[in-house]
Amino acid sequence: MNLEEFLQFLAEEREFDLRGYKPTTLERRIRKRMGQLALPDYTTYVDYVRANPSETNQLLDTILINVTEFFRDPEAWDVIANSILPFLLKRLRTGDSFRAWVAGCSSGEEAYSLAILVAEFFGPRITEFDIKIYATDVDDSALNTARRGEYPAERLRRVRPEWRHKYFSSATLPRVHRDIRRMLIFGRSDLAQDAPISHVQMIVCRNVLIYFDSITQMHILNRLHYALDPGGILFLGKSESKLSNSTMFKPVDSRWRIFRKNHAEEGREIRRSSSSRKDEPMTPNEKSPREEELARVKLYYSALLEVLEPGIFSLDGNDVLLTENKSALALWGLSGSKLVGQHIAESALASRCPELVQRLEESHRNPGKQVKFDCAVKVDDGQHMLAVSIRPVNGENGQRAGSLIYAEDISHREKLQTTIEQLEATGEELQSANEELETTNEELQSTNEELETTNEELQSTNEELETTNEELQSLNEELENMNEELEFRTRELDSVNSRYAETLERMPWAVTVLDSDGKVQFWNSAAEKLFDIQANSVIGLELSQLPIQPEVRDGLVRRRKAIVERNTPMLLRNQQLKVKRSNLMFDVHLTPLSRDGGRPSLLLMFAPQQPENVARQSATSGNGNPSGGNSKGVQRKNNARSKTGSSGKSSANRKK
Repeated sequence: MNLEEFLQFLAEEREFDLRGYKPTTLERRIRKRMGQLALPDYTTYVDYVRANPSETNQLLDTILINVTEFFRDPEAWDVIANSILPFLLKRLRTGDSFRAWVAGCSSGEEAYSLAILVAEFFGPRITEFDIKIYATDVDDSALNTARRGEYPAERLRRVRPEWRHKYFSSATLPRVHRDIRRMLIFGRSDLAQDAPISHVQMIVCRNVLIYFDSITQMHILNRLHYALDPGGILFLGKSESKLSNSTMFKPVDSRWRIFRKNHAEEGREIRRSSSSRKDEPMTPNEKSPREEELARVKLYYSALLEVLEPGIFSLDGNDVLLTENKSALALWGLSGSKLVGQHIAESALASRCPELVQRLEESHRNPGKQVKFDCAVKVDDGQHMLAVSIRPVNGENGQRAGSLIYAEDISHREKLQTTIEQLEATGEELQSANEELETTNEELQSTNEELETTNEELQSTNEELETTNEELQSLNEELENMNEELEFRTRELDSVNSRYAETLERMPWAVTVLDSDGKVQFWNSAAEKLFDIQANSVIGLELSQLPIQPEVRDGLVRRRKAIVERNTPMLLRNQQLKVKRSNLMFDVHLTPLSRDGGRPSLLLMFAPQQPENVARQSATSGNGNPSGGNSKGVQRKNNARSKTGSSGKSSANRKK
């Protein structure tokens, strides 16, 4: 099994079509993976993949090197921020939408980079516009990382400090703020196979084309051109130069590979090879059982918080306040305040109890530990001594999903035991409810993103099908016209060929036609009678192989070369041929039959001389002239006579 057969196996049995990638790169990386598994050849590797379905994802991780970072090539992103986005966004009015597509987004850094620049451009007015940034890739694990929006601090080295503080949490593992995450829709899409996201004003496709062969690159560029609105912007990687001579895009900044869609160049046909999705989108007014369950849980959760005596705040994974109850606000002296949506470090809780933020960080460092401490809080009627408890809330994957902050007034010790019991029971219920809410929210977000991507693909597919149908109708009409013309030409050619063959066949002289290689192509019945040789015996023979007198045959071979080179006819007078034990005199006409752009074929006619001409020739021979009749003087006379005599017939035959 070779590489091509292995790729066909992946496409047919594992639905991973990598045949558009550069074969040398694929060969090297697949061999690397086989070496890691100590597998000698493709056949053995196919058996391994069939026995281990998860190996397909491992191979994909080896082939797709996810090299990306925030604001990669900062100078290029400066051009985007200072020139490109103002050009695209300044003309938008309230309620207008801006659609962008980050193709090959990997783990999402460049998609979030674009979202941050859009947020910086609009500022507080961003809520007045409909911003959608679609980010697609074929690597599911990379997409999951992108959806979470959590990145190690070292990955943020190119992010400006003010942006890092403004758009990322200050946790040990910084996370992109929710307002930025809401602008992005992540989905799985194969750039070379699936329909593109259409009607977008900007496409970011950096260092993706370099992995494909030249044919697939042009195919993808056609798709990107189709997806862009007129005047849309295409942002490629600095190592990609496929658009140097393209008429589909005009360069805006050649150094950083930024192009604008050419209005005059229409997009090519885009054919989609992958199968359509089977899941049908849910109608807007239809609620799934999961949504109904979520609504019930939220209602129960809100009611439960309000009836509880202890003060409770719940935080999400970024330490942003999710819920509060009246008891909590009263205990902290904040009755009438609204803290939901504020970061804990920026809320009034931190000013009332500075130790709270430090204890919360301690809870993060010890995710399995419940942190407890006492805090004195000043209120209008004096001071409350609060027993504060911070409890982490973990999701199904074991990762911290948020925190619960309990507070109780321990000024009255007699109520302490009852309150503790209530807190413990409430904590378990809240943790369970919070886990369900977290899981449900993630599933709903993923479902919504997939539905958005599916709707876009279906819309693009419908447009492609309409275009394809119109082109097919036009092609069918052209083919019908061509077929009619071809049939007419064929009948006309058959008629001409029939007349040509019949004319040569009915001639009283022996006639043969040699093709451009000097092989017998035609041998009429007069030639059969003259030479006593059937046509099927000589068709395909070269002139030098004809069973006629050697001296005559050799003379014809020599003259054929001269006639073909000059493309002029020749008449050989008084050629003596031995026919059926008799010596007869013939005039041999050699006429080239020209062909457009190629060497001519040759028409040979053997015209027997009349008895009086033979007698005259014999008398001339008796006066000392050679019997061959090939001297220059005789030939000049013969040539002159041929214009009105035998050569006239030959010329007429040529025209036919």
